[in-house]
Amino acid sequence: MSFTANWTDEAILTLNENIEYLRRNWDLAAINNFLDRVDEVIEAIEENPNLYPVYRKVDDVHKCVLNKSITLYYRVVSPSQIDLITFWNTHKNPTGLTL
Repeated sequence: MSFTANWTDEAILTLNENIEYLRRNWDLAAINNFLDRVDEVIEAIEENPNLYPVYRKVDDVHKCVLNKSITLYYRVVSPSQIDLITFWNTHKNPTGLTL
């Protein structure tokens, strides 16, 4: 069974923040590589949402390390849907991470 990824407002906002950081500090190739990685991971999650480890079991939040600086958190919300929660920059203070 295939799942559908739902982009939350927080996921859109944090993805855009990370892209903006890349625009300021890296080249176009780095941005394209990052976006390719995001697409690959989301496609994989839609095929198998349990592919990445559970971060918080009580509400089925999973954690996917995209690269050493950015982690995607997502939640399985139904037998056919996952919510992309946030693209967390690991350089931020972890106490600010709210899921």
